Amino acid sequence: MLEDLLSAAILVFNWQTLIAISLGTIVGLMIGAIPGLSATMGMALLSPFTFFVDPLVGIPFLIGLFKGGTFGGSVSAILIGTPGTAANAATLLDGYEMRKKGKAGDAILGALHASLVGDFFGTIALIFGAPALALIALKFGPLEFFSLILFSLTMICYVSGPSLAKGVLAATMGLLFALIGTDPLGGTPRLTFGLLELQGGLNVIALVTGLFGITEVLIQIEKFGPIEKAKNFSKDVYLPSIKENISLVSKHLRTIIRSSMIGTFIGALPGIGSETSPWVAYGLAKRASKKPEDFGKGSLDGVLAPEAANNAVCGAAMIPMLVFGIPGDIVTAILMSALIAQGLQPGPFLIVEHREVIYGLFMSVLFATFALYIFGRLTLRWWMKILTIPPALLYSLIVAFCVVGTYSVKTSSFDLAVMFVFGVIGYIFRKLDIALAPMLLAFVLAKILEESLRRGLVMVDGNIMAILQRPIAATILFLTLLVLITFAIIEFRKRKNIKT
Repeated sequence: MLEDLLSAAILVFNWQTLIAISLGTIVGLMIGAIPGLSATMGMALLSPFTFFVDPLVGIPFLIGLFKGGTFGGSVSAILIGTPGTAANAATLLDGYEMRKKGKAGDAILGALHASLVGDFFGTIALIFGAPALALIALKFGPLEFFSLILFSLTMICYVSGPSLAKGVLAATMGLLFALIGTDPLGGTPRLTFGLLELQGGLNVIALVTGLFGITEVLIQIEKFGPIEKAKNFSKDVYLPSIKENISLVSKHLRTIIRSSMIGTFIGALPGIGSETSPWVAYGLAKRASKKPEDFGKGSLDGVLAPEAANNAVCGAAMIPMLVFGIPGDIVTAILMSALIAQGLQPGPFLIVEHREVIYGLFMSVLFATFALYIFGRLTLRWWMKILTIPPALLYSLIVAFCVVGTYSVKTSSFDLAVMFVFGVIGYIFRKLDIALAPMLLAFVLAKILEESLRRGLVMVDGNIMAILQRPIAATILFLTLLVLITFAIIEFRKRKNIKT
């Protein structure tokens, strides 16, 4: 493995890849710092532009964007009490209170150092964990993969928001949209309604851009107005030196390491991701603290814990995506789509057949960790100023990126229509408080689910019960049933408490 990593380091240590990582990180920091935008949206907008370059240039750009966007949201969370991304929601509880006390600089740079440590933990888990799991995954047949994908779909329970029923509805629609196109085995058109443009299925980039780009613009149009509270922050905030901040943060190293481990573990679980880990880390940090009463009132631990956890997710969430072809969260679902567009199908054979490329991506993830720290420190005052960009200008540019990015994939005006349709669908869903994540995850997983099931049924002469005679598949199905029962009990108790 060491030889592979050294070879990969030499492979990616070129000006093209390094510029891609740096640029992606800077763009991610900018997008994350602006309230209403997120790494998810940024990757949805810009991923089409990566299809026309080498995989070790395009994918590292997206990885840098992912990491930069995850940290960038802490800037607006601390300065104006509005998280740039959902992953930074827990940060504002104490970060904004620290800003009120004149300690915004300590909070922001503390968040940066915690993100660096968390990011490093997640990256190490990816580099050493993914190849080991891939060896196990090579023993999987179609029925095992079917069981695993089915298990992954249960994770929709955790990304459905307050209503499981609405999440299931969104996932069902995602599965139906995935059926559009040509039958992979029979070759007959289905749900195409006579349109030739639909025979190849829906363009995943058009769908993603519509759901997360156009939808967000439509939502934000209702809130147009300058963000006055952030106008003078770039001048007013004192940023301590690196030495001063490291000295301060080192006193809270136990919190950072514990939260990094939590984020790494949760990130490796498909479907949970960066929105959950910060809250778990925050809760455990409060429980372990000698002064839990300070949490919510400006505790530095309350900033460091969620920031270490959410950045640890970045690397760890790529493990199930690369090894099993199962996206760990929405962002990795988009990253998976970008890999497929490059002719790289995620799964156990990817690491075996494209070893050089995958280890190159591993090293890109590691380089992006250091790029996050360097550019995060150098450009912080820029993002404070960006918080004051007029919304009308900002979202006009976003729409332009959506159109250019989607059209450039297949130069198809039909894809533009698909993008705007899903933008409207996403807007309706948001207004009805229906989570978008289940639809995307179901859409991405549906093809693998269908192909695995049908190939497996051919192997066992159509006897679906034969799956119970395969130990790995049967164990995964048992875990699936266990998750569903557990979640049903939790929902039942929750509703019972509400009634009480």
